[in-house]
Amino acid sequence: MLRNYNFIYSKLVEKDSDLIGHVAYSLYKKSKIEYIEKQISLGKTPTDSELIPFNEISASESSIERYNLKATFIIQGFIENMLDEELESYKEQVVNNQVDILHKVIKPLVTPIWKNVLMGVVGSFVFALITVTFYFIISYGNYSIKIKIEQPTETTGKS
Repeated sequence: MLRNYNFIYSKLVEKDSDLIGHVAYSLYKKSKIEYIEKQISLGKTPTDSELIPFNEISASESSIERYNLKATFIIQGFIENMLDEELESYKEQVVNNQVDILHKVIKPLVTPIWKNVLMGVVGSFVFALITVTFYFIISYGNYSIKIKIEQPTETTGKS
């Protein structure tokens, strides 16, 4: 007895590189497996002749269009997800590159904290040295500083 072959593969897949056709064929196979599993769960093991109605319905133009449309949506979703992931990856790379560039630009402009501390210590030391020098000059050099404070007098405009 010859097996009843379904030639739906040639209706769904136009050539070997037809991605949509291959996905559509896998959708057909999935629905066929689901149909057979449902029949088995009902206590029936379908024979080739009992699968003829399923094969005829699956090979109809509307079913072929439905498989192709579902395959197109699956591939579009996949492509959109891939593009979204790539976009996020590029955004992350751009942010990281900006951070690196900013670090390279700002680094020469910012003095390290230890240099600032050292400048503060040296400045304080120089100020203390100048203050002590003035103190010794005034104390031991017979110099005196006189500050004259006068009370302002009121001048009236009476003549």
